Amino acid sequence: MTSLFLQKGLPPQVLCILRFLLGLVFLYASVGKIFNPKGFAENLMAYQIFDSPQLLKHIAVTLPWVEWFCGIFLVLGVFVRSVSALTTLLLFLFLVGMVSALWRGLEIHCGCFGSAQETVGAFSLLRDGVFFLMSLAVLLSPVDPFSLQSFLRNRKSRPAPFSG
Repeated sequence: MTSLFLQKGLPPQVLCILRFLLGLVFLYASVGKIFNPKGFAENLMAYQIFDSPQLLKHIAVTLPWVEWFCGIFLVLGVFVRSVSALTTLLLFLFLVGMVSALWRGLEIHCGCFGSAQETVGAFSLLRDGVFFLMSLAVLLSPVDPFSLQSFLRNRKSRPAPFSG
């Protein structure tokens, strides 16, 4: 099954939809954190993973902007391979953080979309697991022909029209 997936891949239309939806997810996830870094820092603190308040502050201010740029690049379809590698890594780390919190019996807010309302649980794990698989599919597949990256690559490879 895996070798068939890597050989054939998903249809380009499906890849485009996955890439675009994943980009929208990252854009949406970043906005609440960008406008409320203090609240995001408090959510991160609740995970009890980071000892350094300074590191926590830097993560709370920087990570939302990384998510925002990932979202923009995925929606536009530029740097698709690199960005999908980064989003796959981020989603894996988010999943590890949530599993760790559940394992340690912490009843904390996810902080996933900048909202303090959602508690880490089965729903957040399932949702982020689906996003992880979407990101992995984009990473392991050829860049879809509907991306700006493909458009620019194809434009460069066409010979210039004859000007006489």
